[in-house]
Amino acid sequence: MPPPMALPLPTSASASASTTHPHFRPCPPAPLRLTSARARTGSASGFGSGLGLGGGGLGMSAAEAALALEEREMPPCPPGLRQYETMVVLRPDMSEEERLALIQRYEELLVAGGAMYVEVFNRGVIPLAYSIRKRNSRTGLPSTYYDGIYLLVTYFTKPDSLSTLQRRLNADDDVIRSTSFKVRPRKAF
Repeated sequence: MPPPMALPLPTSASASASTTHPHFRPCPPAPLRLTSARARTGSASGFGSGLGLGGGGLGMSAAEAALALEEREMPPCPPGLRQYETMVVLRPDMSEEERLALIQRYEELLVAGGAMYVEVFNRGVIPLAYSIRKRNSRTGLPSTYYDGIYLLVTYFTKPDSLSTLQRRLNADDDVIRSTSFKVRPRKAF
């Protein structure tokens, strides 16, 4: 028999709730581990410290990472600039040095185009929802990828400099996929 959808809570303290019903166990709050964006990705961030959301031993689940990204404070948007996020999927067989060099190259491209407050969050190696086949322009040989290194880049820039970034990302052999979004503030209900 499946457990009931709504569980009655006892009138006493919530600590006794775990002993009242076998299916109700309150979850203890998990601690968030924060590291600077520069330490995790070599980022030349324009303000404070970011969240190092990479895989590899931080002990942060995907849900915790998403919550931490949602709750971080962003600086006010400078006049004439808009806030954007770019999700980049890199080849999974890239070394750490290659990845850091690529991040630095694109950060410099953004800053040269007038971007401010550039932050890079390394989400780590994540399986792709479907396989992606991409031809290497140098060798001409196709490769099929089943997972990739996910990077989330947040920044403020002018709308016209976004097309330069997308052209460079699409032409790069190390980038499997990329997409950029304009970040809009959420409406309160």
